[in-house]
Amino acid sequence: MRFIAERMEQRVFASESGFEFAEFMVLCFLAFMVPFIIGHPQLLVGVLVNAFLVLSALNMGMKKVGVLAALPSLGALARGMLFGPFTFSLVFMLPFIWAGNLVLIWAIKEFVAGRRMNFLASIGIGAVAKAGLLFCSAYVLLQFGLLPALFLEAMGVLQLVTAVAGGILAFALWKAGIRLGFF
Repeated sequence: MRFIAERMEQRVFASESGFEFAEFMVLCFLAFMVPFIIGHPQLLVGVLVNAFLVLSALNMGMKKVGVLAALPSLGALARGMLFGPFTFSLVFMLPFIWAGNLVLIWAIKEFVAGRRMNFLASIGIGAVAKAGLLFCSAYVLLQFGLLPALFLEAMGVLQLVTAVAGGILAFALWKAGIRLGFF
């Protein structure tokens, strides 16, 4: 556990504490409000949310990314419309969604910051791990009758696509931020 905690503290870029706090506040606001206000289409919301998660992984420590991992699903739950009459079923998925988000964040921290791997390969590893965790969790919960079958689609390939696309968007934003002198 200590090794994982140490890796989660890694940053690709260590910014000044004031800038990191401002970035954290903006990402928290967006991570909650995008699912809460926009809500649909899930493809757009998922890409944006995953981009926020990847950006946080690049520049923030464990406590901050942990908060960010939970906010999007809480925004979707607060909206109450993401899955129509099945919104309550989302409650059963919350811990797994949080874990999936943390897996994506961990992959970026481990492979980009820790091992200095290629960014896109790291996104691929994190996206596959996140989508696999969410799909398997949804499948098990479906078998226990706690989720409707529509969650399998939402927690499978769609998660993979949005995580990869969000990672690519985050990479583009991060590189633009470097060129503009933010990082």
